[in-house]
Amino acid sequence: MKPSRCSPEMKRPLAVLAVWAILAIPAQAQSTPVAVPTPIAVPTVPPTPDPVVRDLIDAASGVVRGIIDRNAPRAANNAHGVVTFYKRFDMQVRIGANGYRSVHLHQGTEIDPRGATIERGNVVDVHGVREADGSLAADVITIDR
Repeated sequence: MKPSRCSPEMKRPLAVLAVWAILAIPAQAQSTPVAVPTPIAVPTVPPTPDPVVRDLIDAASGVVRGIIDRNAPRAANNAHGVVTFYKRFDMQVRIGANGYRSVHLHQGTEIDPRGATIERGNVVDVHGVREADGSLAADVITIDR
């Protein structure tokens, strides 16, 4: 008969420790299965219109594209907005909601109406030449209000 490796006194603490470890670990609840969502209907492509309607759509889009292409160079050389900063030969104009344009004046910059003074809050139209840094070298500034 082989001698026992653990005495009965040693087996009891090990059994208590094993029971305590099992009870100390929180039980994991089984998750309920998630229902499969119903698929979303994919929109279909509208049918191709007849050739006459297609020609009208192409002609209208060509006119709009032409207007945009002709005005794009002018948009780079113009600014319309509210003066947010002005000091001697430097000005900043807020264009749109979050856009700003730096404007540099020079001795020959015309200010319309003649004799008017540029102030913060003025609504202005600026025409000039776009500089490499994106600023505008103003030739004519028209004060709207």
